[in-house]
Amino acid sequence: MAESRATPLLPYCLDFVRRRALYVGGVDPRGAQEAPFYYLHLRRTARTVFSVPWECGAVRGTTARSPVFMFSPGRCGSTLLSHILFEAGIANVSEPDFYTQATSQVAASALNPFRSAMRTTLLSMGHDLCDALSKSGPTVAKLRAESCRAPELLLAASERRTVFMTRGFEDWVRSTGRAFRNGPRKMVRKYLTALSGHDYLRQNSDCHLVRYEELIADPSATVEKLAHFLQAAITPEAVAAAMKKDSQEGTPLAQGTRGDAPGWEERLEKTLALWNSDRVKRLRSRFDAAE
Repeated sequence: MAESRATPLLPYCLDFVRRRALYVGGVDPRGAQEAPFYYLHLRRTARTVFSVPWECGAVRGTTARSPVFMFSPGRCGSTLLSHILFEAGIANVSEPDFYTQATSQVAASALNPFRSAMRTTLLSMGHDLCDALSKSGPTVAKLRAESCRAPELLLAASERRTVFMTRGFEDWVRSTGRAFRNGPRKMVRKYLTALSGHDYLRQNSDCHLVRYEELIADPSATVEKLAHFLQAAITPEAVAAAMKKDSQEGTPLAQGTRGDAPGWEERLEKTLALWNSDRVKRLRSRFDAAE
C-alpha cells in the first residue's frame, strides 16, 4: 500500500454504469510509458484502484495541459513511433483504454445522454495523465484506430497539436489481415474511417502527418520533422535504439506470432477489388488530401 501512495495515480478507464473514472496506483510511470499497450500494462501491474465520480473533475488539478493525440488506422508503425518518443525521454503512452471507450460507436453517439459529461471527464483524465507523466513539455497519447471515429470528443482547447500516421492501403491490408483476420468490408470501412478522422483533424487542429513508408525509409529525417513539430529533442541514438526492438514484444501482436490464415490471398484480392470499386472510389475522393 505504501508503494501505491508513492506513485502517481494513472487514469485507467471509464465506468459508464456508475458514471465514474477509474484510476490505478502502484504502477511505475516509466514502465507504463515503455509498455507497448498502456491499458494492458496497468491491468497487469496495478496494486490499487480508485473510483472517482465524473463530477469531481481532475484528481490532481495542478495542470491544464492536455495530451498531443496520435491517430492512425492501426498497423502503420505508431507503436514504433511511441518507442522512439520513449527512448528520447518524451512522455507518452500507447492506447489508453478510456479514449477507446469514449469513441466506441455507442458512447460517441449524439444520442448518448451522458456524452457531454463523458467528454468533460475525458479532458480531466487527460490533464491528470499529463501531470502524472511530465511536469513540462508534450505528453503524447497514441490512440487505437477506433478513436478516428470521433476525434472531436478528444481534442482540447489547451492543445491544438495532433499527429496522424498513415500507410499505403495495400501494405496496410496485408499487415492488418495478418493481425486481425478482418474481412474485406471491415478493412475498407476501417481505413475510410481513419481517412475521415484525418480530414477532421486537418480542419480542426494543427495536424502533423507521418507516413509509415517515410519513417522506415528515412527515420532520421522523418523524426526530425516530428521533433520540430513537438518542440522537443529526439536524438539519433533514441531512434536507433527503438528501431532495433520489436515494438510489440510481449503482446499477442509480437512479430512471428501470427502467420497468414488459410484463404488469405483470396481475401486480399477481394479487399483490393472493393477498395478500387467505383462506389469506394467516390468515397475516397472526399479525402484526396489524406491520400
